[in-house]
Amino acid sequence: MSRTVNRVILVGNAGSDPDVRETASGTAVAHLSLATNRVFRKNGETQRRTDWHRLTFWRRQAETVGEYVRKGSRLYVEGHLEYGSFERDGIAIPTVDVVVEDLVMLDPRPDSGDLATDSAELPQ
Repeated sequence: MSRTVNRVILVGNAGSDPDVRETASGTAVAHLSLATNRVFRKNGETQRRTDWHRLTFWRRQAETVGEYVRKGSRLYVEGHLEYGSFERDGIAIPTVDVVVEDLVMLDPRPDSGDLATDSAELPQ
């Protein structure tokens, strides 16, 4: 029996405002970076590392992200990895995107009066 799974779950902070565009056919697409932190021990010392992930949103979800997500927004995303490349100066540069299928915005709603404003804070 052969099964494959391509599933990604991330919780982190938006490292940039979304870049929302439209394809030639008029489909909305948005990109943004997401920072996740991890803590580990190396040689007896506690180390922290921030990993950056490129997220891609399509259609209505892209429009929603463009309207509500800002740098520093805390997000829960589920999706799949998509590999690609682009060419720069004759050299193929590999890319990895998380194509988001499910999104939960974890910050309080702006109309609740309790929206976090410190966009420099990264996930714990």
